[in-house]
Amino acid sequence: MSISKNIMSISLICLVFLPIKMKNFAQDSTVTEEYTLSEVTVISSKLQIKLKDVSTKIEIIDEAKIKQSNGTRLPDILKSSGSAFIKSYGITPQLKSISTNGLDAQHTLILIDGIRLNSFQNSQIDLSLIPLQNIERIEIINNGVSSIYGSDAIGGVVNIITKNRSLIENNKDYKIGFSVSNGSFNTKSYSLNLEKQTTDFNIDLFFNTEKSDGSFEYYFNNGSEKILKERENSSYLLYDLGINTQYIINNSNRIRFLSIYTYQNKNLPGIETGSTPPKTKQIDKNWNNILLSENIISPNVTLLTSFNFQNNFMNYSVGKILSSDYKNLVYSLASEIRLKKNFFSLTGGYNFTNAKLISDNIQNGTARNEHAIFISSVLSFTEDIKIFPSARYDYISDIKQGSATYKLGINYQPFTKSSFSLKGNLGKNFRAPSFNDLYWQPGGNINLKPENSFNAETGLFYSFNNLFKGQVDLSYTYIFAKNKIIWLPGESGIWSPGNIEESISKNVSLNLSVARLISPKLSLGFDAGIKFINSKKISETYLNDAAKNKQFPYIPILSSNLGLSLSYKKFELNLNYIHIGKRYSDSANNNELSPINTLDGNISIEYKLWDIKLIAKLEGNNLPNTNYEVIPGYPMPLRNYRITLFINY
Repeated sequence: MSISKNIMSISLICLVFLPIKMKNFAQDSTVTEEYTLSEVTVISSKLQIKLKDVSTKIEIIDEAKIKQSNGTRLPDILKSSGSAFIKSYGITPQLKSISTNGLDAQHTLILIDGIRLNSFQNSQIDLSLIPLQNIERIEIINNGVSSIYGSDAIGGVVNIITKNRSLIENNKDYKIGFSVSNGSFNTKSYSLNLEKQTTDFNIDLFFNTEKSDGSFEYYFNNGSEKILKERENSSYLLYDLGINTQYIINNSNRIRFLSIYTYQNKNLPGIETGSTPPKTKQIDKNWNNILLSENIISPNVTLLTSFNFQNNFMNYSVGKILSSDYKNLVYSLASEIRLKKNFFSLTGGYNFTNAKLISDNIQNGTARNEHAIFISSVLSFTEDIKIFPSARYDYISDIKQGSATYKLGINYQPFTKSSFSLKGNLGKNFRAPSFNDLYWQPGGNINLKPENSFNAETGLFYSFNNLFKGQVDLSYTYIFAKNKIIWLPGESGIWSPGNIEESISKNVSLNLSVARLISPKLSLGFDAGIKFINSKKISETYLNDAAKNKQFPYIPILSSNLGLSLSYKKFELNLNYIHIGKRYSDSANNNELSPINTLDGNISIEYKLWDIKLIAKLEGNNLPNTNYEVIPGYPMPLRNYRITLFINY
């Protein structure tokens, strides 16, 4: 079927769900009133509820914080989060994967506007494939939510929310933005944004491109001394092209369409051994399309429908020796209805997904159909207590198995005149075996069962707005996971997976945010977070397994971050300190890795000339010039810089 026919089919499917007689449509139902931090509304629970009222810890990274950070890709902002740990294999766009609550990348679900991004091939996504350019905010759920989102949501969920404004600032009907930057390692980038709006239609077109030699400096220990080297075979070229548009049909109906195409052509330097790396290359071409329909049937009833099509291609090659192609095709349709009454809100719906993988390394005809029904609600029988029950059932066609998951949460606010709440939740979550787990040739295991976990969480939330405006969020998370899939070598030397691992994660996190408007011209902001992670394997893979009851490799036992922002008139300064503490490079915990301490920062100045806003921003990364590795064998760059000029009209 051609692309044009696909798009027409998508439109017809959504229009079916548009009732003719509706009223009281709000132009942007996701707009929130952020007078104080406690009034921020989260939407990842599908209930649109205030942050102080939720039953689980949710960290919100808003657009202002994104602009205050360094970098242009998603991991650049997530690395300073108090809820996630980023495993980095070099400079962006080298592989960046995520860990939440001490679990692996395949146990954290990544969403964009509620649509799954994790690949069915390996249950993961390279975070470097996601640009920051079109992101309005990010919501990080600090626990499993399979009862709403299904597979992979065991350790946590990251929901990327794209820009969806109903009005352009200053009441213009159009807006133009352009930026150009130059940085270390001969890095050059350009970006362009075009926004246009009418009474019932708005559109945002965006494009950015970046090219770099990637030849950063680092110190390599050759066994007798540390020598200064430059990273070889690390150059790259990337660009992103997208459209984000909204059409308001009438006072009750609107349609949004988002399409993003990402291209990356990058050399992979591999593990540093002291010798010249092989000529390894990876090409990624990812195209993601999301069509959303929102229909207000009555003041208390809203119907939401979405269609998603993804066409993701990757080629991995090593000179002329090896070349492997992987093409992932995903079609999904979701329809949900939201009901709201005085004492309860409810969202329920149906999801269908068809996924296919085409590759020489996978069995022919690899495909999956997933059917799921879910319900999520909040019950407010009293003003100070809210109950959050949710449940979901997923059926997975290729393994002919289903998974029932649930979650039950509570939020208790003992003081009516204070934004203080106690919260807790418990539930069951799961991860379905990936295509690689089941069908890799040779070695896949078609008899695998889904992984599953029991999760529990408790904590408190307090927001204040007196001399300072801010919030405190403290949580404890417990995750018992079983039937975890582990690859091991067999007697013939061929690796194969099995449901043979159990683990327990016990984690404590504390986050503090404080802001103060000292005068109309001067403001200060401070963010701090600390997390203790105790994530251990508790099963034996073989007799006298040395890894039993040991911390998982590369997961820090303690990590912390400090952020400081200062704004005076048109000048802004931002600093961000990250500490990655004790961790191990082996499963038996015999080899301890050195702690990491890095400091990034930027300064910017704004100048306005008529209707043109000019911003110059200087970024500095690894300001202490620390020589470090997040993953052993993959050096990170020493001190480096980037300067960017933004022109907005």
